[in-house]
Amino acid sequence: MRKILRICMLALLAVSIISPCDKAFASSDTFIKTASMSKYTKHADKTEPFLKRDSVSVLTGTSDILTVYNVPDNSDISYKSSDESILTVNPGEDNTCEYTGVGVGTATITIKIQEPVFLFVTNTYTLKLEVEVTPKAVSVKFRKTKYKLSIGESRKLQYTLRPSITDEIPKFESSDNDIVSVSSKGKIYAKAKGTAYITATILNGNYDTCKITIN
Repeated sequence: MRKILRICMLALLAVSIISPCDKAFASSDTFIKTASMSKYTKHADKTEPFLKRDSVSVLTGTSDILTVYNVPDNSDISYKSSDESILTVNPGEDNTCEYTGVGVGTATITIKIQEPVFLFVTNTYTLKLEVEVTPKAVSVKFRKTKYKLSIGESRKLQYTLRPSITDEIPKFESSDNDIVSVSSKGKIYAKAKGTAYITATILNGNYDTCKITIN
């Protein structure tokens, strides 16, 4: 009788352990969750992995870093490019990945995160990042070569890059920051009377200059 009771107790214990797993596997081998995020917006659930952007751009021949946030401990993470003739990926440390523009076009990086939960059960999260690869600029030209401003005024300099599909941003410099300063996006600020020159330079070394006079 004692033997029979012992067997019954072991059977009940086994059922109580296995039941949660049976429920977990009833619908799928894994729990699959897809997390996406609109550009420059907050992620809805900060308890799950997320990206800060869902689309970016990069120039051909240049690289940037993708970072996945809030990855659970002990998770396996993988990165895959939808088209390696356009974009290649190179996994790094601390949930990062370096991506490099190879050819002009658009490719998607798919990030899969597998979090072990219990025995054969895992949580699988899938994130996607769309990357537009554009060519480097070959020329830059200011649309106006002379500007006149009063102290305290500001203005966004207009310029043209070729080819027009490039996303390259020139590097802007002022010949005299005490007279006129310039932001990284080409906005000038008149600070004192005088004359200064703003130079816009692209990666291949080509540049253009415009004259700024502050009254």
